[in-house]
Amino acid sequence: MSSLAIIIPCFNEEKRLDRPAITHFAQTHQDIQIIFVDDGSFDRTCEIIGTVGSECRNIELVQLSKNTGKGEAVRQGLIHAAKTEAFTFIGYLDADLSTSFEEFYNMYTYASKENADFIFGSRIKKLGSTIQRSNLRHFAGRILVTVIDKWFQLGYYDTQCGAKIFKPYLLKDVLKTPFYTRWFFDIELFLRLRTLDRKYTGIEYPLKKWENKKGSKLSLLSVAGISKEIFTLLRKYK
Repeated sequence: MSSLAIIIPCFNEEKRLDRPAITHFAQTHQDIQIIFVDDGSFDRTCEIIGTVGSECRNIELVQLSKNTGKGEAVRQGLIHAAKTEAFTFIGYLDADLSTSFEEFYNMYTYASKENADFIFGSRIKKLGSTIQRSNLRHFAGRILVTVIDKWFQLGYYDTQCGAKIFKPYLLKDVLKTPFYTRWFFDIELFLRLRTLDRKYTGIEYPLKKWENKKGSKLSLLSVAGISKEIFTLLRKYK
C-alpha cells in the first residue's frame, strides 16, 4: 500500500513545472504516488508530465476533457485517488511547488505521528521560517479570509494555502458534489467537513518555507469574480 497520494492540478503549467524537483522526489519516495490532473491545458503541460512519468512509475497523469477550474481538478484528483482505497493519506499541492515536496512530506510525517485526520499548511511568518509573499496579495488575502471567517467562524488562520492532506475516509461525503466556487473551494472543503456527523482531528501546520512563484493566474482582473464567489459562498453555506 502506498502511504500518500499527492494530487497536483495543472493548467498551462509548462513554464512552471520543475522537472528536476519532480523527478528527484518521485525517485526517492517510491511509496508515494504523484497524480497530476490536467485541467484542459493547451500548451505542453501533458507532454512534459508524460516525459517525467516515463522515468518514474509512481507518477500518473489524469486528463480532464475541458478546463473546469482548479477546485474541480482537485476534486477529481481526490476522487480518483480515494476510489482505489490504496492510500493512508491523500493530499494536494500547487503545481508551482510554492510549498516544496520536502515541506509537504514533513506535513505528512507530522500528521502520521500525531494520528491526525487532516493537516494543512499555514503561511505564518515567525522566527525561523521563510515565507515569501507579495505585500499586495498578503494583505488582500488577509482581508478576504477575515471577512469569510467572521461569517463562518472556522477559526483557521490560512485556509487558502494550497497544501492540504486528508485521510481518505473524510473525503467520501465532502466530494460527492462539485464545489460552487473556483477560488474558495478550500473553504468549501472545511465547511463540508464541519457538517460530518463524526469526530476528527485537524492540524494547522506552520510552514517553515513558502515561496510566491511567478506566473500566478490570480490578478486584479480576478477581483470581480472573487467578489461574486464570496456572495456565492455566503449563500450556499449559510
